[in-house]
Amino acid sequence: MRLPFFMPMKAIQIQRFSKEPTNLTLIECDIPRPQMGEVLIKVEAFGLNFADIMARKGKYRDAPPLPFIPGYDVVGRIAEINDTITHLAIGDRVCALTRFGGYAEYACADARAVQKIDEGISVTEALSLATQGATAWYCVEESASLLSNSEVLVTAAAGGVGSLILQMCVHKQCNVWGIVGSDEKKGLIRSMGAHYALNRNQGDVFKQIQEILPGTKFDAFFDSAGGSYSRKGIKFLAPGGIYVGYGASQSSQINNPFSFLKFALSFGFYHPAPFLMNSQGIKGVNMLRLADHKPLMIKKCMESIFELHAQNIIKPLAGKTFAISDITEAHAHLEAGKIPGKIAITW
Repeated sequence: MRLPFFMPMKAIQIQRFSKEPTNLTLIECDIPRPQMGEVLIKVEAFGLNFADIMARKGKYRDAPPLPFIPGYDVVGRIAEINDTITHLAIGDRVCALTRFGGYAEYACADARAVQKIDEGISVTEALSLATQGATAWYCVEESASLLSNSEVLVTAAAGGVGSLILQMCVHKQCNVWGIVGSDEKKGLIRSMGAHYALNRNQGDVFKQIQEILPGTKFDAFFDSAGGSYSRKGIKFLAPGGIYVGYGASQSSQINNPFSFLKFALSFGFYHPAPFLMNSQGIKGVNMLRLADHKPLMIKKCMESIFELHAQNIIKPLAGKTFAISDITEAHAHLEAGKIPGKIAITW
């Protein structure tokens, strides 16, 4: 089934770079045509991600040339499909990962990055599982080998990805330490099963850890903060431990090039010899790059995290839905970190 070739649609386009979300422009353009192996989705809602902020500011190296339509995840229904794709059908309600183009009424997606979803699941839950959940699954299951009683440290443990990593590690019967930014969030992560909750605004978290349980070493450190967190945290890895870094929550907020250089240097410099001697590792996670080269891995991550959700093992944080007319406000909320769960925009 194919839609009329020149049907128009609405989309949000970035036409210039800007520190403020005033450069998000509503346009009308042609519906995209799915290529071989892709499906066309009529979008019910699309998600916001920190990568969108970086792209909006001109700091995301993988972004296409201006002007472009941003967006990495959508919820909707299959509107057009190639006969060679057999696991999906016209009308299926799905969530999908997109390689840009998600801020639109219609979006194309690789069929391997499309997950069928129940009618009752909310758009914020589905979008959270598609992006944040797939990232969490890859971090925990594909990047680290965790046994029961493993010591695990998670930065931004009350955030979208961090909270899912925390829940997965609790399910694996690990001893989980979570880093958050307020006492209120300490209560939140404890309710999700964290054994220890650390407020980063109450002093160096690694000193706090040693005061609570001297000599603690970690089998896995899941970190979205980077900088000094990675430099210090790697020193606290146990033999066989691994540092898993993902996201760019701090670097996306740095506008001054000298400040950015200082932040980059704060990661430190590493030689492989100590890691060889201690059987330790460093793993970086970029799901977009992974999707380019291992799309079947993305499919596995999405299927697996949705199965954990169906079994009530993990639950995404409650997010918030905004109308398309409020996208500027939604971006401001995302950048300020005012909403811990997934932000969705509906048409």
